[in-house]
This record gives sequence, C-alpha cells and structure tokens, in this order.
Amino acid sequence: MENEIVKPWVERYMDPRGVVVVTVGVDVVNHRVIYMRPDYPEPCIQPRVLFSQTFRKVGL
Repeated sequence: MENEIVKPWVERYMDPRGVVVVTVGVDVVNHRVIYMRPDYPEPCIQPRVLFSQTFRKVGL
C-alpha cells in the first residue's frame, strides 16, 4: 500500500489451527498486523481486529 507506516513488533502467536506464527510489525495507518508463517516465504497480513480475535499470544 502506498500510505503505510509499519512499526516493528516481534512476538509469537498461535493461530486458530495451532500453528505458531511470528509477528513482524503493525501497519498503524491501515490497522493491519504483518506476520510470518513457518515454511511460507511471504509475509501474511491480517486486520488488527481479526488478529486480536483469532490469535493467542504464546509464551517463551
């Protein structure tokens, strides 16, 4: 996107299927979370509202 400001944010979360993902950052302009899935080469993007509803933080 053209108007995008990404603030770094590195945490581990579990998706609804039990797969642990790592957040990369938050796009504060478009309200999106950017994260990486294991064995997937491209970053994934989810709206912040949906991310907070479906992903759960994982401890170390």
